[in-house]
Amino acid sequence: MKLAIDLLRVPAQVRRVRSEPLPEGVELLLRIAAGEADTARSAALTALRSPETVRRAAVFFIEQIQFAPDADSYRVLGADAAASAGELRRNAALLFKWLHPDRGAHGARAAFASRLTVAWNDLKTPERRAAYDARRRAAADPARRKATFGSRSRRKQLARLLARRQARQRDEALALHPGKLRFLRRALAVLLHRPA
Repeated sequence: MKLAIDLLRVPAQVRRVRSEPLPEGVELLLRIAAGEADTARSAALTALRSPETVRRAAVFFIEQIQFAPDADSYRVLGADAAASAGELRRNAALLFKWLHPDRGAHGARAAFASRLTVAWNDLKTPERRAAYDARRRAAADPARRKATFGSRSRRKQLARLLARRQARQRDEALALHPGKLRFLRRALAVLLHRPA
């Protein structure tokens, strides 16, 4: 909580914190952002801040650190590769609750919904998680990456295939929830300052 409040007060530290592993206590921030009033009041008493400041700090941390542009699926879910399936499920549920349109989520936050859906889809089953971990290991090892992806044209072809697969997964996720598409369109219109 202290780190989240510090970041809210000194946003210039965001870049440094993004490069570090997630700190302990991310679950507390997720619970506060998800609207657990008792948790927010307790954290406010401990931090000697108002519940509103604590909530703003939790939301700022999630938006800037967990949903950083280069964040992997584990980080988006507020965990690391050693997290249990239960931890991932709990964190995903809290984040979905935070982003749910019925809770008055602001349009700007709607952009995070698709990233959260992709992250959850990457890690929700043991098979998908193993495949995701294998892709991460291949991407982290330059020698293996070169051997795996071969020539530049082959890498471009694989990148196109991956982009199509991600688009298909995104479309499937949106197809499961028809109301989500309308919500995302409205949110995008708000972000781009265009009439819906």
